[in-house]
Amino acid sequence: MHSRHVPASRRGIVPRGAGRRRLGRACGWLASVAVGVAVGGGGAAPPPVARADTGETATVRLLPPVEAEEMPATRTIFDRIRLTALGDPQDLQEPLLPDDLAPPGQPRQEFEPPAGRKLPPGAKPGVLQQALYQVTELPKLDAGGLGLTTLEKTITLGMPCPTIESPLLLTPGFVGTLTDAAAGVDMPGELYEGYLQARWLKKIGSRLGVDLAVAPGWYSDFRNDSAQALRVTGHGFGAWEATEDLRIVAGVIYLDRYDVTLLPAGGVLWTPADDTRYELIFPRPRVAWRIAERPRASHWLYVAGEFGGNQWATQSTTGPTRGQDQVMIIRDYRLLAGWERKPAALGLSWKLEAGWVTGRTVQYYLTDQPWLHPSDTFLVRAGLWY
Repeated sequence: MHSRHVPASRRGIVPRGAGRRRLGRACGWLASVAVGVAVGGGGAAPPPVARADTGETATVRLLPPVEAEEMPATRTIFDRIRLTALGDPQDLQEPLLPDDLAPPGQPRQEFEPPAGRKLPPGAKPGVLQQALYQVTELPKLDAGGLGLTTLEKTITLGMPCPTIESPLLLTPGFVGTLTDAAAGVDMPGELYEGYLQARWLKKIGSRLGVDLAVAPGWYSDFRNDSAQALRVTGHGFGAWEATEDLRIVAGVIYLDRYDVTLLPAGGVLWTPADDTRYELIFPRPRVAWRIAERPRASHWLYVAGEFGGNQWATQSTTGPTRGQDQVMIIRDYRLLAGWERKPAALGLSWKLEAGWVTGRTVQYYLTDQPWLHPSDTFLVRAGLWY
C-alpha cells in the first residue's frame, strides 16, 4: 500500500469518529497530502481497533495521498499588462495595434513553466502558440472601384529567452492579395507578403512592461525582385499600469514605407468593468462589450477603427512603362463592427467583422504613374485561429 512518511510526533491511533485530517494548503503550486494515522514505527501494519457500537473490530487503514491541486501563483505584471501589438487577432486581450500596419498574427507565448511559475495570460503550453487563417474581402462596387481579396496564414512559436518572463516569439507568415482594378489601371493581379517576425516581451519592475519586435519580409508581385521588395518592419512599446483598470501605452511602429516610415502609437486602455473595454489607442481604437458568458466561451461585440494598406514592389503592367520596376502603396481608413468568440480554455477562436472603407488611395513611387483614388467600399473579414 502506498503511504507517505509521517513524523513520530503525529503518530497515534485514530480516535473513534475522527474523520480524515488534512494538512493546510502549501504556498505555491502544491497542496498538502491527507495522511492516515498509524501505530508503531516505519511501515508496521496498524493493529485492529474495537468498535463500541457493534463490538466488531476494524483495521485502521492509511488514507491514500490526495492529488496535488494547483493554486494561483502570485499576480505578475502579465496579469495586468498584456503587451499584444500590431494585430493580435486571437481575442480581446488588450490588442494594441491593427493587423495592417505590420506582420499580423501575434501569439500566445511561452513554454509550460516549471512548478511554481505561471504562464502569462493567453499563453499556451508547448512551442506552438497559434495557427491563424484569415480572409478579408473588399469588393469592387463600381467602375472606379478597387476590389481586394486577402488570404492570410501565420504560425507562431514561443520559447524562453532566456526565461519564461522574457519570451521570444517567432511568427512566420504568408499573405496573398488578389486585386480587381479598373480597366487601364497599372496594378498586378496578385500581390504577396512573406515575413518572419521575432518578438521579445519583458517586464521591468512591477508596473512597466516592454514589447520589442523586428520583422524582415518580402513584399512584391514576385516579378519585381529588386531590393525594394525587401522591407524590415518593427515596433517598440511600453505599457504602464497607472491603476488597476487603467493602462497607458506608448511606442512607435517602423513601417519602412515610402508614405509612412515611422508611426507614433499610443493611448490609454480603460477597463471599468469585466464586460466593458475602452481601447483608445492610435492607430486602432476599439470599444468592446461582452454580450454572453458561457462555460465553453465568451462572446464579444466591438467597434473599431483601422489604418489599412501596405506597400509592394511591382512591375508596371500597362503603357510605355510596362515591365519597369516600381513601388506601389495601397492605403485606406476603416470603420468596423465585429463579433468575436473567445474560448474559456484551449480551443478554436473565430471572429467576424464588417465595415466601411474610405479615404482610399493608390500611390506609385519610382515611376511617373499618377496616383489613384478608388471609390469607397465595404469590408467583410473572417478569422479562425487556435
